[in-house]
Amino acid sequence: MMDIEHRQLHRADVLHVTGRIDAASSRQLQQAVEQLFREGRCRLVLDFARLEYISSPGLRVLIEARKRARDRKITDFEGGDVRIANMPPQIKEVFDLTGFTSLFEIFEDTVAAVGSF
Repeated sequence: MMDIEHRQLHRADVLHVTGRIDAASSRQLQQAVEQLFREGRCRLVLDFARLEYISSPGLRVLIEARKRARDRKITDFEGGDVRIANMPPQIKEVFDLTGFTSLFEIFEDTVAAVGSF
């Protein structure tokens, strides 16, 4: 079971993800991200403070979202990206084991992640 709460801020969109991103729920996350891309929003912060678990399909959604966001240009000097905030230790362990830690900018809190754009 997963829940996504969206907050649109001036600098970025924040998705607060609660529960588990598994094979069944990863589609829900993908659809939420796709909707933001359709609206021209490509600066995303994923708040994982209440995330309990992430599976391989969930990781695939993240890496695809990162690639698509980075392909978008806002200005000649600025583009989109996916940043992560409030990563729990068990999720950090998955990121470390899969090599994802080096692929994403990870922040202690949402304010820092949004401010990094």
